[in-house]
Amino acid sequence: MSKYKPEDLIKHLKEKWGGRHCPLCTVGNWEVQDSVFELRQFSGGDLVVGTGPIVPVVPVVCSNCGNTVLINALVAKLVKRPKEAQS
Repeated sequence: MSKYKPEDLIKHLKEKWGGRHCPLCTVGNWEVQDSVFELRQFSGGDLVVGTGPIVPVVPVVCSNCGNTVLINALVAKLVKRPKEAQS
């Protein structure tokens, strides 16, 4: 499981969101997860290794209604690109 510093994501969200409220319930109580997860291409329910990109994401959850927003961990600079993808 990949970890990062949640305060780095909070700083990124403050810069980009500027205190934005949840679009579903209009409450602004967001909680950030402390782990980075992988978003993979759907392959009919089967786990297929080595096909397609994997997008690292961090869920940000509205504590009032449960609406979940996925933040790309590469764009937010929470993780670095794998070396093989950089070349």
